[in-house]
Amino acid sequence: MENTLKPNQVAQTIRIDILPRFDEITHSSGFSDSTAEEERTLLNADDYQYLFQNSYDATLLTNTSGQVMIANARAEEMLQCDEQHLCEMSMVQIVSGLDQQLLDSIVAQLDRARFMRISAWVARLSGDPFPAEIAVSRLMRQDTTLLSFFIRDETVRRKAEDDLRTIYNTVQNAGTGMAVADTDGRLIHINPALRRMWQLRDDVNAVDLSLADLVGEVTATAIMQICAPGSQTTWNQEIPLHLGDDDPLWVQVSAAINLDPDNIPTGVVLSFLDVSDRMRAEAIDRLRDRDRVMAQSLGAVCHHLGQPTTVLLSSIEMLRSIKEDDKTTLETLLEISLEAAEEVRQILRRLNDLDVYNPVAYASTVNDETPSEIVSLGGDETTVPAATSQPD
Repeated sequence: MENTLKPNQVAQTIRIDILPRFDEITHSSGFSDSTAEEERTLLNADDYQYLFQNSYDATLLTNTSGQVMIANARAEEMLQCDEQHLCEMSMVQIVSGLDQQLLDSIVAQLDRARFMRISAWVARLSGDPFPAEIAVSRLMRQDTTLLSFFIRDETVRRKAEDDLRTIYNTVQNAGTGMAVADTDGRLIHINPALRRMWQLRDDVNAVDLSLADLVGEVTATAIMQICAPGSQTTWNQEIPLHLGDDDPLWVQVSAAINLDPDNIPTGVVLSFLDVSDRMRAEAIDRLRDRDRVMAQSLGAVCHHLGQPTTVLLSSIEMLRSIKEDDKTTLETLLEISLEAAEEVRQILRRLNDLDVYNPVAYASTVNDETPSEIVSLGGDETTVPAATSQPD
C-alpha cells in the first residue's frame, strides 16, 4: 500500500527521546531477577490479550522493518482503519517523516534503551494527519524481534501548547506593560514593555519584585482586594508614578482576578497603559479653553468695569466744582465714589483669583438685556456679562 499521506503534506520533524532499559532500572532499584520473574507470572496470556485490546493507546506490533503484524482496537479507531488494512501497511506509511534508515537507527538504539519516545505526525487512512506521541519498545519472542508502537493522540495537548505559545508571544511583544502576581502580591512574570516603562534592568527578575514596588503599598493593597471573597473581580484606575526628576508618568492600571480550573483565586493579571501623552493633551486643552473663555470675556469684563469707573470719574469731576460749604453734596459724591472704587476692587480681586474659567449661560439678573456667563473657580462663581460680539 502506498503512503497514506497526501502529496501536499510535508513530512514533519521527529523528536526522539531515549530512556534507559528496564533491566537497568530494576537492578539499580534493588529488585532481584526472581522477584521480577515472579511478578511477570501473575498475569496469564488472556490477561495480556485483554490489556492489549483495551489499552488507551493505539498499539501496533511490527517486525524490525516496520511492517504491521498486529493492531488493537484503539489503533483501528484512531487510524480509522481496520486491522486487516493496517497489517498491509508499514510504519513508514503511518508516521510522517519516518523512513527505513531512521527505523533501523531506532532498532539499534533499543539495544541500549528501554524504549524510545517519538513526537511526530501520524496519518489516518483518509490522509488527515494528527500530532502524536509514540513510544517504541522492543519485544523479544524466541528468536524473533518485534517492535511495539504505542501511539497517543496529542491533538488537544498540542493545541493547548500552541495557544499558550501564541498568548506568550502576544504578551512578550505587546506595547502595553503586563504582569502576573500571586495572591501575596509577589510578581511572577513581567513583559519587556513593563521593564521599559519602569526602566528596570535586564538582570532584575520578576520574583524579586512585588506589586507594591511598582505602584506603591496603598495602590497594591487596593488591587489585591479583588482576590477577597465577594469583591469585584476587576480594578481600574489612572495613577501617577514618580520614577525620576521628570514629570510623573501617568499609567492606567487594569487588574483582573486570576482563577484556576476550580475557580480558586491564584493571583491577579495586570496591564499598564502609559496615558501621559493623553494627560498632557488634556492639560493643553484646558489651557486653551481657559484662554478662549478669557478672550471671550475680555469685552464683558471691560463693560463690567466701565460702569463703576465712569461713576468714579464723574464723581471726581463734580467734586472739583462743588463748594466746600455744600457738605451734603460733597458727602454724597464721596460715598458714590467709594462704592464705585470698591466695586472695581472686587471685580479685579475675583479676576485675579480665577484659575479655571468655565462659562455657563444663564438668565441675566442685571437691568440690561445682555446675556451673562458664570466664570467659576472651585465652586466660587463670578458673574461676568458676555460681550455683545464674539471673536472669530
